[in-house]
Amino acid sequence: MSYSLAFSQSLFLVLYVASKVEHGTYEFTPTQKISQDLNIPSSTAGMLLRRLIRAGIIESREGANGGVRLAQTPDHISVLDIFSAIEQERPLFQTNIRLNVSGDKVTRVNRQILQVLGDAEAAMKHSLEGVTIRDLMKAVK
Repeated sequence: MSYSLAFSQSLFLVLYVASKVEHGTYEFTPTQKISQDLNIPSSTAGMLLRRLIRAGIIESREGANGGVRLAQTPDHISVLDIFSAIEQERPLFQTNIRLNVSGDKVTRVNRQILQVLGDAEAAMKHSLEGVTIRDLMKAVK
């Protein structure tokens, strides 16, 4: 199993919103503009924004000058925060395999496989935790 496209789309979405607000283009970036410029269907953008709002990463405002902006500074939002908001603790590796064999060797191998896969996912999350939105924004300056 792999993580969804929604995670990558959310990274672009958050960077886009942060950039538009930071450069003074908008106080709140219109959601229709986000959907159009990032080529994300409006229903998908809406779902992503709802998850990011629930996680406290994005805040929204209704009305003529409404839209979304970051709820925190880019320095305080890690890539892991966005990942967690979108993937919602879904594991990278599916490990619920039902084998038709059993025994001590099978149990030891199963534990070893779970350990290797768990370690790989933990290392990935640790890496994502070390990168902030501000770090990613530096690439576009």
